[in-house]
Amino acid sequence: MTKDWMIENRASVLLLGVLLFAPHLIAQKQRPAVSMDPLDHLSASLAQMVAKVAPAIVRVEAVGYSESNQDDEGSENHLLSKSENVGSGIVFDADGYIVTNAHVVKGAKRVEVILDRTRPLNYPLREPDGEESFEAKVIATFAEADISLLKIAATGLQVLPLADSSKIEPGQLVFAVGNPEGLNNSVSMGIVSAVARETGSDISPVYIQTDAAINPGSSGGALVDIHGRLVGMTSFILTEGGGSDGLGFALPSGVVSLIYNKLRSDGHLYACDIGLNVQRVTATMARGLRLSSKVGLIVSDVVPAGPAEVAGIRTQDILLSVDGNPVTTAAQFVMSFYAKSPGDRVELKLLRESRSFTVTVSVRSGEENARDPLEQLDLQGNMVGQLGIVAAPLDRKRRAAGVRSSFGVLVAGKMANSDVRSGLAVGDLIRSVNGTGVQSVDDLQSVVRRFTSGDAVVLQVERRGRFRYLSFEAD
Repeated sequence: MTKDWMIENRASVLLLGVLLFAPHLIAQKQRPAVSMDPLDHLSASLAQMVAKVAPAIVRVEAVGYSESNQDDEGSENHLLSKSENVGSGIVFDADGYIVTNAHVVKGAKRVEVILDRTRPLNYPLREPDGEESFEAKVIATFAEADISLLKIAATGLQVLPLADSSKIEPGQLVFAVGNPEGLNNSVSMGIVSAVARETGSDISPVYIQTDAAINPGSSGGALVDIHGRLVGMTSFILTEGGGSDGLGFALPSGVVSLIYNKLRSDGHLYACDIGLNVQRVTATMARGLRLSSKVGLIVSDVVPAGPAEVAGIRTQDILLSVDGNPVTTAAQFVMSFYAKSPGDRVELKLLRESRSFTVTVSVRSGEENARDPLEQLDLQGNMVGQLGIVAAPLDRKRRAAGVRSSFGVLVAGKMANSDVRSGLAVGDLIRSVNGTGVQSVDDLQSVVRRFTSGDAVVLQVERRGRFRYLSFEAD
């Protein structure tokens, strides 16, 4: 076999290969090129992210009683009416633990959680499609941060990864996912407008502000980043027209996670304190009080005999840090106690005139703090429809607060739209009905249940330390 023959045959083979594959090469050349447009890639990536996030967001429907916006002289606005609330919730555990805003389920007699199992038309159906409803139990509530923990009998639920909310920055792209007006898995896009935004309340935490559209029904929904990680829980909006004005607020995911863990492990969370109130220092305040610092937090109140007073803290001291962490807002100061338990000790750095000093203070339970009695009642079970009120037992704390009576039932709220004109006001203590003393809510309900229309009803009440009679005819 000669060298020339081998060269000729190789050439023939190459020519044959070109002829065989030429049609494929031509077809490949004629195919349209895959789009490399960055906007197409961004759109596809965001669609995939939302598809992963949506199953972890649920719809929450609550039916019960809540405070009405109606006014009634002397009632301090504790008017109750039947309500049907629709909100959102975030799955925090695959075994059916869900977090939502407390105001969504406040006063609820029945709470339902709806999972949206709907899939795209081209999705292979391997399990039931559509909505699935579960009865939910309210495990615990932390009113200061407007958070409630729910539990449903479901497993294998989708859970969102958490973003580090302490690293969120203004301008960062975020997405709000919720159920505004009951419209499942609605998504809006925006940016982080501000971080650590205060709401003006001394006991509220700080919030992330966003211009992503948030509307009624979005409460308890998710604010996520471009990776689908939970940045915060959408909680409320500031609006003049009732819709989104670009002023939405979300509780940071770090705070939500901390409170969730406390509520789940302990069944409650009482925000601990040390008997100390603080306010932000203003330029006018610094000038008028001749403070050595024009910034920071001033101690505005020290509770007598409380841990802070025992540690030597005084009003007009300037608080600089808690456990080595600088605090610049009253909300940050309050939040620093969320993770504390009674008996823990905290280190405070303060400034008095021009001298800085450090003290260690014992933490006490916030359970001792006075709360609105409505927050701790079974509203349905404590209603006295014949009087148009919600009643509460007289406890030791109220006796110690200067109440003369050693027995009776407290008027904790009034029913909105009630036709009863009893003359009762929130804060009244009902001592007797037609001369029969009442020792408990059950006693009161039992006595008034016997009345028929037109019967005379005479209540003896204690109001602001003085006894008086209220008389009217039963409906």
